[in-house]
Amino acid sequence: MRLTTSFACAIVSTLLATVALAATPTSPETKAEMIRLIDGLEKSPYDAAARDTRGAVMQWLIEAPDVSVTICTALLGDLDELDQDGGELFSSQLPFSEARFILENPSMAEDEQAVHVAGVEGMLRTYANMKAAKPEVRIRHLEKLVKLQAEKKLDGFVKDAIEKCH
Repeated sequence: MRLTTSFACAIVSTLLATVALAATPTSPETKAEMIRLIDGLEKSPYDAAARDTRGAVMQWLIEAPDVSVTICTALLGDLDELDQDGGELFSSQLPFSEARFILENPSMAEDEQAVHVAGVEGMLRTYANMKAAKPEVRIRHLEKLVKLQAEKKLDGFVKDAIEKCH
């Protein structure tokens, strides 16, 4: 399945417009399960169950009353280019990795910079595992982010991207 720009925008709109549907906070068991699932998506993005797992994590994230992420599409680069390069899964991996960071670091949930950096780092872990499984994979935007991370310039990229999103 190819992710179109309109589908990506629908995901973004859904997440941004989400009203907490659940009456109680996410249980410790569910938090642990979501961390495990998100970790699995980062480690094995091509796993046969990955599509269903992404759906389950997305449903939880939409309904979670105590975990909220704001999607900054500037972090993803050009969505059409990302889609053409085969990187459509990153429009979901970014918020999943951000949610994982919030679950693991609840006191930092309001630190927009830290949350977005963690999301981008999660995308880069996923990308590294994609390349390990399929060495021919090359996604231009992610290659740029890998270089920025190696040069210790990822924080600056995230800061600039956040400014574009506001």
